[in-house]
Amino acid sequence: MNKFWFCLLIIICSVNLCFASVDIFNRPSTSKEISNNMPELKNASCKFTQEKHLDSAVLKSGGNFKFVKDKGAIFETLYPIKSTVSYTSAKNKQINEIMKAVSNKNFAYLDKNFNLYFAKENDLWTIGLKPKKDSAVSSQLHDIIIKGKSDIKFIKISTVKNGTTEISFQQCTTK
Repeated sequence: MNKFWFCLLIIICSVNLCFASVDIFNRPSTSKEISNNMPELKNASCKFTQEKHLDSAVLKSGGNFKFVKDKGAIFETLYPIKSTVSYTSAKNKQINEIMKAVSNKNFAYLDKNFNLYFAKENDLWTIGLKPKKDSAVSSQLHDIIIKGKSDIKFIKISTVKNGTTEISFQQCTTK
């Protein structure tokens, strides 16, 4: 009898997990809906871990992350090699524009360049971005998924030629 209950519990948990991982790209949305349902994101400092998937290789890194709403993002990688990448300048304009647009709820840039997708369950939200066919980024970018609660917790960037990058943020402090 105990085996029956254990098997039933496993089946119920599996079904719940299937529903919990809703494909964001089946939920088209508008910038107005997203803006109305997103929290006000603040400047943040976090720890980050990153996995870059290239063919069969996975490159892992991590370090410190800082986001300033009006300027952009800075990744200070501490392992495996120390480096700093700033997404605050014109050099990294596309990523910087996306991050600033989401955090400031300014969707003019996103509306122009992306099809928008959105889901919210309780306090957890997910934004999906797929480049429009006539967008300058469509030849390089497949899609972006951004997840969060009171701040951004996860970003997944899928490119056309250079694999997928997943970034998770932990121990965030906001200002």
